[in-house]
Amino acid sequence: MGSSNAIEQQQLRQKLNSAAELQWPSQPRGGWIRASRKALGMSGAALSARLGGSRTRAANLERYEQQESLSLRNLRKAAEAMGCQLVYAIVPATDNPGSAATVEDLITAQAELKARELLAQVSGHMALEAQQLSDANMKAELQRLQKELIQKPPRNFWHPADKAQKK
Repeated sequence: MGSSNAIEQQQLRQKLNSAAELQWPSQPRGGWIRASRKALGMSGAALSARLGGSRTRAANLERYEQQESLSLRNLRKAAEAMGCQLVYAIVPATDNPGSAATVEDLITAQAELKARELLAQVSGHMALEAQQLSDANMKAELQRLQKELIQKPPRNFWHPADKAQKK
């Protein structure tokens, strides 16, 4: 990886990690458009008029948002029509047990998964030849492979195990 790519990757990691540290509220019942509109004391008809559409435009947008079929473009338009802004991000998951909290955690977890896959393949061959590694050697090799995968990830680093083997 070139130095400009490495710098860009580091800057993006910092940005994602910073966003992940924020306390993101869960989506309100009825969706963000409805919650924002009601918090402002704005009727659906008023929002529809501000959007320049039919009287049912706001209701349709609210329904599409709940169905998760609303485009970002239309969500942004609804926000702007209410004098708001759309804040949109993809950040490492932190609310599930065992999930990663930073980009580095995601990379480390993936490297461990890939290292275990590689060791499982090698161990199978070594067992056939009666040359299995001891548990201590297996642990050391796992750590070595994980570190190597983090420093220089292969092209198939993020591919699922079954697809990674086919490529």
